[in-house]
Amino acid sequence: MELRAGDKLLAQNVSFRLEEGECVLLAGANGSGKSTLMRALSGANPSFVLVPTGIPKVRGFTLEDFLATACYRESNWAGLLRPETRMRIDEALHLLSLEGLRDRDLSTLSDGEFQKGCIALGLARDAKVLLLDEPTAFLDVTNRKMVLECLAELAKKGMTVLFSSHDIQDSLAVAHRVFAFTPSGEFLVSTKENREDIIHAAFPTY
Repeated sequence: MELRAGDKLLAQNVSFRLEEGECVLLAGANGSGKSTLMRALSGANPSFVLVPTGIPKVRGFTLEDFLATACYRESNWAGLLRPETRMRIDEALHLLSLEGLRDRDLSTLSDGEFQKGCIALGLARDAKVLLLDEPTAFLDVTNRKMVLECLAELAKKGMTVLFSSHDIQDSLAVAHRVFAFTPSGEFLVSTKENREDIIHAAFPTY
């Protein structure tokens, strides 16, 4: 398919297959099409959930409130969530080791803890594929490592993860494959063996 942003052609022949339980790095320069591709994927399939990034930690909301609010479409006429939705929220908090923070105000969470909470939001919404646009942006080294290890652990448990990042070296430590937009508008898909070749095609000076 062609990938466009308005009238601008970003890339031609965008084609790929995501496998269950794999973690894939989406690479490319700013404006190359990474965010546009993720929005297109999330809009085309309800089981592809785009995890929010860069949103404020609103004071007065607990982490559990945050997850429940994101699942509002699954509430009944009285505004109560279905039991299966509540169960997914509990499972998401458990999987990401956030159970002890469920009653904490969002404003008191570290940036890394909050980013893990945003990932939990995707799990609470019963995602089959998690899409994350720059999930480690603005995080310090410790929190960046924590979030990337979290993505790798989810993949081990069978979740499919597609994430974009400019933290190439750290991301390659957890990514099975690389999808990349090149400066000439090509879309490239790596194998497990030629990931760095694809990175060099996307960033010739890397």
